Amino acid sequence: MITTCLFATVLFAQSASWTPLFTGKNLDGWSIVNGDASTWCAKDNMLVTTGKPIGVIRTDKMYENFILELDWRHMVKNGNAGLFVWSDPIPAKGVPFTRSIEVQIMDGKELDWYTTHGDIFSIWGAKMTPDRPHPLGDHVQRCLPSERRSKPAPEWNHYIVTCIDGTIKLNVNGKVVSGGFDVSPRKGYICFEAEGTPAQFKNIRIKELPNAIPEVPADEIANEAIGFHTLFNGLNLTGWTTEDTTAWSAGGNVLFCKKESGVLTTANTHDAYELMFDYKYNDALSTAYIVVNGDKTELPKGEIGTWSRFTIQGEGATIGLGGSDTNFTNIFARNLKTDE
Repeated sequence: MITTCLFATVLFAQSASWTPLFTGKNLDGWSIVNGDASTWCAKDNMLVTTGKPIGVIRTDKMYENFILELDWRHMVKNGNAGLFVWSDPIPAKGVPFTRSIEVQIMDGKELDWYTTHGDIFSIWGAKMTPDRPHPLGDHVQRCLPSERRSKPAPEWNHYIVTCIDGTIKLNVNGKVVSGGFDVSPRKGYICFEAEGTPAQFKNIRIKELPNAIPEVPADEIANEAIGFHTLFNGLNLTGWTTEDTTAWSAGGNVLFCKKESGVLTTANTHDAYELMFDYKYNDALSTAYIVVNGDKTELPKGEIGTWSRFTIQGEGATIGLGGSDTNFTNIFARNLKTDE
């Protein structure tokens, strides 16, 4: 039965039509997940990233079975970026990356355990069995390419990524070189990743395919987007206010509060909202708290040096963060108010 369904999927793929996944003119159909609005733009029919800060842009729609085709290039030597498939809509705890399968888009770096020629690997809780065992052992869920075909910066490279029922294959410049199977999640968003250096993408199109398996189990579907948007641009304190300007700094997607810092408050008030953020105590004497309309709540201590995630709901509030020797990241909010 499965063989018959897969055969039908292949036949359908031959007749299915391609759809542009990027207009070339604007970011319609895409959402900047984290980072700054300036990190991504449409220019000269290309999706362009400055690479800073590290973060992702994702499709507004989930995809299950599809063929994705695109061209990419780095603008500097040793550039780094990425393509995520079957992704969650927001980052995993404490990092700027989402749970997903990453298709490597990197230039010039070569080691025994990874390459820049089309590695495929699971990140931040996703699961995958690589087509070939990794040199470091079966515990490494990363497929190294069978041959090295990527062109160096600033030349263009062509990718065809085929994702069908939890199996992924990557074609680099005309030949399939890497892949994996038993992927989970196997339905989710498609993301491009900014990772420190400028990169460009073009001719991004998708061919959606039918599902060989009637219904994907719920635990194999990525989390659904529910309206969270970032309150922190990853670069500076824009959108926040504080009277203690020497206590706070920002960079690399992290807010740093020094010992006995003053409160850092959102510049705008929020109607009915849900706030979610990650925080980390750096030593046993660290403190962290949230202040909502003047009401202060201490954050659970957790394990020192380990990120924790905290959520809170409220209405008509300014939101403040504070503490001593504590870091904050992944600060998201969503509006809970519904029109009557």
